[in-house]
Amino acid sequence: MSIYVKVNNTEYPATVNGNLVDRNWNGRDTKTIYLTMSYDAVVALLPDNTPWSIVQRETQDVLDEQGQPTGETKEVVNEYDNSEYSLAGDITDHRDGTVSIKMGKPTESELSAATVTALVGQSITPQRAARLRPMIEQASASLSDGEAAKSPELFPRWADHIGETVKPGDRRSDMDESGVLHVYRVNKGQGHTTQENWPPHSTPAMWTIINVDHVGTQDDPIPAARGMEYEYGLYYKDPEDTKLYKCERIGEAAGGKIVLQYLPHELLGQYFTEA
Repeated sequence: MSIYVKVNNTEYPATVNGNLVDRNWNGRDTKTIYLTMSYDAVVALLPDNTPWSIVQRETQDVLDEQGQPTGETKEVVNEYDNSEYSLAGDITDHRDGTVSIKMGKPTESELSAATVTALVGQSITPQRAARLRPMIEQASASLSDGEAAKSPELFPRWADHIGETVKPGDRRSDMDESGVLHVYRVNKGQGHTTQENWPPHSTPAMWTIINVDHVGTQDDPIPAARGMEYEYGLYYKDPEDTKLYKCERIGEAAGGKIVLQYLPHELLGQYFTEA
């Protein structure tokens, strides 16, 4: 197997070693890349925040239907994005033609500080950030559904407000089964006091997911979810079978909307046709 580091669509032969807890760099998760090039070339190749990946190339035998080698071979290529290792660290010239560079993940505290700075425009204390959070959540109420779908981090976390009363139209953020954060809206007639065993992502009768950051065409389908509002004439991608479906029903004009508690593949022939 041959290993390469890919930067700017160019592959460079490399050796990569990982260290989950690098005690020489604040205990962060790091990867050390060994490259056959000059010190200056490595500095220029991998500055901070450079998108990069590890590419594995391997030659394998081609097998027939019985699983026996045919005498032919094929190249199998796997690529793994490592852009989360975004900090450029120590660079070492080993004086044998190779130079190594450490690429590290930001720590939780660094990520938190960067997030706060991006939101408020300057570095502030954690105490100040905690005081600003309720104001940010209050301001999020004025966002449109389209803006809300693109910025769920700004909305009150449902899990942080157990025991509060919500009314129809109120919006809260919650993670789905895959760990993805979304914004959900309380359905008409479904005002209630939030309870720990009624999270939005698993109670579609009470909450509708807001997901309007996709066009709904065949090239840009809307990710489907239980309890979401579907629009006739648009295309949806089912998360369970990964197939594409069009929302349509005899007698319903394009543009009409309906909230469904099922995924498209479960209503095939009723509310959806396979694209």
